[in-house]
Amino acid sequence: MSKIKSLKSKVLISLLLIAQASFAVDFVQTEVFVSSEGESLREEMWVSAQTVTIGGDASNDLFAVASTIELNGTFYGDTWGCGDSISTDGIFFNDLRLMSRTAHVSGILHGSLIAAGTTVKIERTANLYGDALCLGENVIVEGTIAGDVRIMAQRVTLGGQISGDVSITAQDIVVLPGTVVNGNLTYTAPNELVLSQAVTLNGDLKRTFAAVPPRQIFKPNLLGHFLFGIAALVTGLVFTSLFPRYAGGTFNALRTSRGFCLLAGFAGLVMLPMTSFLLLFTVIGLPLSILLLLFYLILLYLSKIVVALWIGAALLRRKELTKRTVAAPLMLGLLIIYALTGFVAISLIVNILIVIFGLGALLLALFKKPVLIIRPSDAVNTINKEG
Repeated sequence: MSKIKSLKSKVLISLLLIAQASFAVDFVQTEVFVSSEGESLREEMWVSAQTVTIGGDASNDLFAVASTIELNGTFYGDTWGCGDSISTDGIFFNDLRLMSRTAHVSGILHGSLIAAGTTVKIERTANLYGDALCLGENVIVEGTIAGDVRIMAQRVTLGGQISGDVSITAQDIVVLPGTVVNGNLTYTAPNELVLSQAVTLNGDLKRTFAAVPPRQIFKPNLLGHFLFGIAALVTGLVFTSLFPRYAGGTFNALRTSRGFCLLAGFAGLVMLPMTSFLLLFTVIGLPLSILLLLFYLILLYLSKIVVALWIGAALLRRKELTKRTVAAPLMLGLLIIYALTGFVAISLIVNILIVIFGLGALLLALFKKPVLIIRPSDAVNTINKEG
């Protein structure tokens, strides 16, 4: 047993060293993360917090998950933000990616912008030198944009100065007086768009009518879809029975550190296949590359099982499971997952979230002390008798 633990430790340390050799990444989980003006973040940063405020420099890529995010510094790498409220007023030398309930973009952006949320607003003070893609319920564009602009939303308010082409798909479109569009303005909307004389359009105004194909609500082979769910249930029962401590570790990680699971899942989703690919070019690393790729594929499949277990236990309000009682929450969780992924419209995003959270929990459980949450039935009976 000690030899197996020693071998496991050596393998994990080797994988960690390989990942660190390929990427220098700092993972931070805290309540409040602040990088003040004059401070510099040298390494690639993955931050999970309630509030993230950055006023200094970020020399490398930045991934931030928080309720409130303020990006007011200078960012030299790609910048990713996911939260409830995001505001940017800094200088971005590379791409900016935002997903938030409300996203307010200002400052200077030399790369491209992708922003998605309930409300997305490009402020008057914003200067974008690349292209912009905005997705949301309410999108407002009032800044200066040198590239092309694509917008898909319910309501769109267009203003500012845009040097490239503009493409809008929306139910309601308003073009503010004083707006300047040097390229073409193409739109898809129920009503015809009439521009004010105070709007400057140097290109053509084009209205397109999108062909609406028959909408498919459910996956075509729904029976086969749920048969895969039964196979996942059997696999999950075997997994929790053979590795109760590891399964318990993943369950505990999802219960207590979901933000960190999200960050670890993003990192694993990128680093594991990339590391495996890099090892293919070395003769010595070829066997390890194959093993690492197989390990990665196994974790991807197990991710839905651990997330299903967490969902089922949360709905049944169970904080402790036994080998006899693990079946009910696992079955309930898998039923919910396979029911949601049976809908074509939301299948992709549900699967992505499951993979990221599940993969993150599985990776965290490997490097944390095992927590025996899934207890043997006889141990629970003994505790009850003693109580």
